[in-house]
Amino acid sequence: MAKVETRGKSASVESLVQICIKAACQHMSVLEGRIADLPATLLKDLLPHLNIVYLDKIESVVQSKGMSTSFVWESIFKDLVKTWRCRPMVTQPNCDWKQRSMERLFHVALYTHNRGDKKYLSDLTEQTVLSLTVTHVQTLSVVSRKVCRLASEELKPILSVLETVVGCLKLLDRWGPWTGVETDLLYILHRLLDHGSVREVEMGRCYGLDLQNWITTRCRRTERVAPNVNHNSGDLPVAGPSTEPHCSYASVPGPQCSTSAMEGEACKRRRITWLWDMPTEFPCDTFLPKCGPVCPKGQINSLDMQVTPFEITNVVSPSLPSWLGLHTLHLHNERLFKDADLLLLVNSLQLLCSTPGCRLRDLAMAVNYLTPVDAVLEACPSLTSLSLDIFPPSPRSCNKLVPRRALKSAEIIVFALEKLYVRSYHGKVLIDMEGLLSVLRQAPCLSSLHVSGIHPASPILTTLADKTNKTLKSLTLDDVSLASCHYEILHLLENSNLQDICFKDCQLLEKCKLKEDFLAAFVTSLKGLSTLQSLALPENRLAKSVKDFADLFSGHTPSRIVKLDLSSNYILPADLLEFGTLLSLHKRPLQPSRSLILDLRLNPLDRDQDVKEEALRTLMPFCHILTDNWDSVSTMADHISVM
Repeated sequence: MAKVETRGKSASVESLVQICIKAACQHMSVLEGRIADLPATLLKDLLPHLNIVYLDKIESVVQSKGMSTSFVWESIFKDLVKTWRCRPMVTQPNCDWKQRSMERLFHVALYTHNRGDKKYLSDLTEQTVLSLTVTHVQTLSVVSRKVCRLASEELKPILSVLETVVGCLKLLDRWGPWTGVETDLLYILHRLLDHGSVREVEMGRCYGLDLQNWITTRCRRTERVAPNVNHNSGDLPVAGPSTEPHCSYASVPGPQCSTSAMEGEACKRRRITWLWDMPTEFPCDTFLPKCGPVCPKGQINSLDMQVTPFEITNVVSPSLPSWLGLHTLHLHNERLFKDADLLLLVNSLQLLCSTPGCRLRDLAMAVNYLTPVDAVLEACPSLTSLSLDIFPPSPRSCNKLVPRRALKSAEIIVFALEKLYVRSYHGKVLIDMEGLLSVLRQAPCLSSLHVSGIHPASPILTTLADKTNKTLKSLTLDDVSLASCHYEILHLLENSNLQDICFKDCQLLEKCKLKEDFLAAFVTSLKGLSTLQSLALPENRLAKSVKDFADLFSGHTPSRIVKLDLSSNYILPADLLEFGTLLSLHKRPLQPSRSLILDLRLNPLDRDQDVKEEALRTLMPFCHILTDNWDSVSTMADHISVM
């Protein structure tokens, strides 16, 4: 690219290729049919300059030339989502960036009028963007009152498509009070849940008890019945996305509605009480003019709810035994349950799980430090996944849940548990360790264990190593001190079949007099674990010790690890260069599909840019590197300024 002087200032002159690319973008409507005639290299240069309509249209042509548009969709997603570095998808080489980008663009078009100067949206109307992206929306997020536009005549075709493609509905609590649009919101929810494909629902805290009740009735197991169409009455069968199904029942039935109300014979009005105390009345048959006389009823298989103790007592626990259609139930709360509330919830879970036909397999809930983990699992022995958030006990808590081991029962229950997640956000806490260890011993199929903020760790590691059935494949310890557990770690590695290990913020080297002694034994044990595929050691301040992990790939039997996470370890450029140099001595360059994924994010590599670039060049033949442009100096200055 040449430069010319213009009145004392240098001005860039566009190259011939850039001029051609700009002209091609401006005349794509004419050139679209001949795009296949372009050389592959020129076509690749053209792709980042196209809007999403043409990018979508020429995708088959690009693929026919042995290329992919994925790199463009990835850049679009990262432009839309500034927090992409923190998302796990960036570590997935086969991530569907097009679907992610299209889904995000749909929400941008639906909720945002000012889309900025985005070349991938140039010359496109809101209706065009919505129509193109709607087929890619797998998860619909309700984040503002603007969602009610989907009930308008203009966007009703968009809503009809959403019914067929959306599988997950997120009702997020990010807006102020609603005024006058509740009926439109309920109509949209009704279409997606009862006429659509939604099977997963996530609810925030801004919706009130009546809407919670209305949604949770869809957790009961029911068979969908095809609309009973009477051709003599003039009703038309459902023929496509634009044809409206038919409704026969009140939109929000509740305790005030009798059975006859479900048939449209009584209970013409119902009050909806919102959390901010803004009641709105609407007829039970609000949707009848829009949907007709016959309607199916939705079926929710997965429910994720933000709840208060009051809602647990008055909404969830009373109706929980009837939720036979649920496979997954996640309950999140920020306030501690009283003993009576927790006991009521566990009793309701036990009633549900003892009912023939119960499908519940995945449960997340909150308990207190005194709650025995095995007592919760004994109420639901058929669970395959259990996640427990640990809270401090309430004042005068005496814990009314009693496990069988405390009763000295001769019967030993074998749990079907495959995944267990136990975490506390209130510092490293002591829990009923015997209850946790009992679960580990009585779960012969346990394949994944995640423990966060719990101590001590040594009994857990010892129990896992002593299990006769080596089914555990994934182990994550987060904010769990392992500084005094080196022997237990090595013993576990020598007696397991782990495939995925994550020790995050575990102070691995905090009490080491000679770090090299432990690291040498640690690396040797990791190499001897032939099943290991992923090793993550973030936030352990490895710093200069990072060089020792190059030995994972040395010798006649190098490790088979395909992903190594060394993020947030205060690794400086010189340390990384030494690691890269040693790695190059041990590891042969591999095919891209088999290269090592090396995560180096959130390390202060900006301290010496030249050494950083040299280190990255050294690593590139052997690794797919995940890095960022983290400004560690500014971050540290900001941290000090608020101390």
